[in-house]
Amino acid sequence: MSSAEINFRSTYRPDIDGVRALAILSVVVFHAFPDILGGGFVGVDIFFVISGYLISGIIFKGLDAGSFSFGRFYAHRVKRIFPALLVVVFFVLVAGWLLLLPDEFKQLGKHVVGSVLYVQNFVLAGEAGYFDTASEFKPLTHMWSLAIEEQFYLFFPVLIFAAWRLGLNLLAVVVLGFVVSFFLNLHSVRVSPGIAYYLPQVRFWELLAGSALAYIDLYRRDFVFDLLSKVAFCKMFFSRPPEEEQKLKLLSNVLSLAGVSLIVVSLLVIEKGYSFPGKWAVGPVLGTVLIILSGSDAWVNRVFLSSRFMVFVGLISYPLYLWHWPLLSFSRIMSSGEPSEQVRLGLVLVSVCLAWLTYRLVERPIRFGRRDDLKVLLLVLASVFLGSVSYYIYYNNGFVNRLEIFSKISKAAGEWDYPGRLEPSSFNGIPYYFQRSSLPSTTIYVGDSNVEQYYPRIEQLIKSSPDATNSAIFKTGGGCLPVPGQIYGALHSHCASLMPEVYALVKGKPEIDRIVIGAQWNGYLSLGFGLASTVSEGDAAYQAILSGLSKFIREMVADGKRVYLITNIPTGKKLDPKYMARRDISAFPDVFKMRDGGVSKSDLESKYGGIRKDLIRVGNESGAVVIDPVDYLCVTHCESLDAQGNPMYKDSSHLRPMFVRDKVFFLDDTVLK
Repeated sequence: MSSAEINFRSTYRPDIDGVRALAILSVVVFHAFPDILGGGFVGVDIFFVISGYLISGIIFKGLDAGSFSFGRFYAHRVKRIFPALLVVVFFVLVAGWLLLLPDEFKQLGKHVVGSVLYVQNFVLAGEAGYFDTASEFKPLTHMWSLAIEEQFYLFFPVLIFAAWRLGLNLLAVVVLGFVVSFFLNLHSVRVSPGIAYYLPQVRFWELLAGSALAYIDLYRRDFVFDLLSKVAFCKMFFSRPPEEEQKLKLLSNVLSLAGVSLIVVSLLVIEKGYSFPGKWAVGPVLGTVLIILSGSDAWVNRVFLSSRFMVFVGLISYPLYLWHWPLLSFSRIMSSGEPSEQVRLGLVLVSVCLAWLTYRLVERPIRFGRRDDLKVLLLVLASVFLGSVSYYIYYNNGFVNRLEIFSKISKAAGEWDYPGRLEPSSFNGIPYYFQRSSLPSTTIYVGDSNVEQYYPRIEQLIKSSPDATNSAIFKTGGGCLPVPGQIYGALHSHCASLMPEVYALVKGKPEIDRIVIGAQWNGYLSLGFGLASTVSEGDAAYQAILSGLSKFIREMVADGKRVYLITNIPTGKKLDPKYMARRDISAFPDVFKMRDGGVSKSDLESKYGGIRKDLIRVGNESGAVVIDPVDYLCVTHCESLDAQGNPMYKDSSHLRPMFVRDKVFFLDDTVLK
């Protein structure tokens, strides 16, 4: 088809800016007020469809007209993406220097490098794990989606250009890519949902949905509408079908309303914690496709999405996306948690103002002014400069000397020594970690990360007294409750195999003569952490867990094993070493102040004392040796610092390796003969 035969529609549709506004408003509300709009994060999926649609339209038109140029295409991308991004990244680096501890500033340096190289999604996927810093405390978490788009921009034009030169059907190529990516998405969210969320192959189908839509809108729109018209207005539904012009108008309105409805339902139904994107992303993706396909004359598109307010928000949507998250993230870091609703609302308004200023003073002059080649060169050089500075920050560990008095706190927060020198091994296909001593007898440690935290002490004993120390097996899982028969949520589905495999190891390896069971019991028994259903102290689910624990201990004791039950260590926000570094913006520039940590034993008892007593009772009645860390770590107060002034914890619920190695003597009986 020649370019003269193609109905090239207007290059600008105000309703698409309205769809952008719908997306960014959803994302901002979710990030600032997650309780109001639990599914607001699907706004990113809406952005993906829009990006795929607009970029693919540019490429298809250029190829058809014989004017497509890779150089021109990527120069436009640089002018579109780089200016606002570099302004925000520069602000984030300055704020990080002033407001972050060395370990946090080091991580920020890595994230800036990931952002300017557009690989932040891979950086975040590599950090995903049980001890990953919560995304709310990473000022550049949101750059993952921009990285996905840029990776698509690198991959897709080359693919389409090659297919075009070979004479392939471009729509068929797009649809094939869509199908492959969609099924990779379904598979990946089942296997590793935390990592899959960030991977391009799991997300490309959303952009390719926009690509297919762009092709249809340019070349097959009349065919698609004619087909839909025949189905929708057949005699089964209409005895007297409307006139052709009326059919088109009705179809457009129905498609638009259906699209908006799908997006609204997705925003209200989907919540954080779902296996996403997976099948759940079909709603917002299909909804966006239907809205754009319906055309700018559909009533919703013309009246609501093309309104002045929605178009304004859509025009500033990109800088607003860049600005809002760092402001909210730094406020959470400063507050050591969630700031007040008033503060969050104020930051949203500030981000809107900054977005408008960035759009007017930075984006527009660079995108639409003269001397394009010079602008592109300067933007690339500025990006390289910021990336180099950020790598230097990462390489120098966030400049520890910048806050020397807080260096102990920063060091403790980053410590973890599991699996350390443990060796991966297996028995009948069951994986575990193992460290050999001189004795053939073996102690198996079962539980979650609260058991893994004890490894440094076990290693120290094996190293210093091998002839008097059992070998050690660690069979654990992050967020896994060491009680048989538990049903877990999607993010902790890996835990379902833990206890069956523990049974198989104990039964199949007679050298195991001691079993140590431990966990973050308070989280499971008061909240149902990681489980498919909630648990409250004293309810039926709570009693079932205690009963299952008792049965397991009794079975092991009956088999001649010596069983140890370790109750919860003291936990709480004030035990986190970072709690001692109070950040007070009103004292600028001397933002950091030291404060006392630790929790009162009476406060701990009032919150978790019932759980502690029940665990001690169940352990004693079932024949286990009960080890209660509270008796060793607390007198009237549970300290956060040892006698030398070093932090005892790595975070609010885990002891740091150095303290465990040198001071956790209560563990010795589990492994010493």
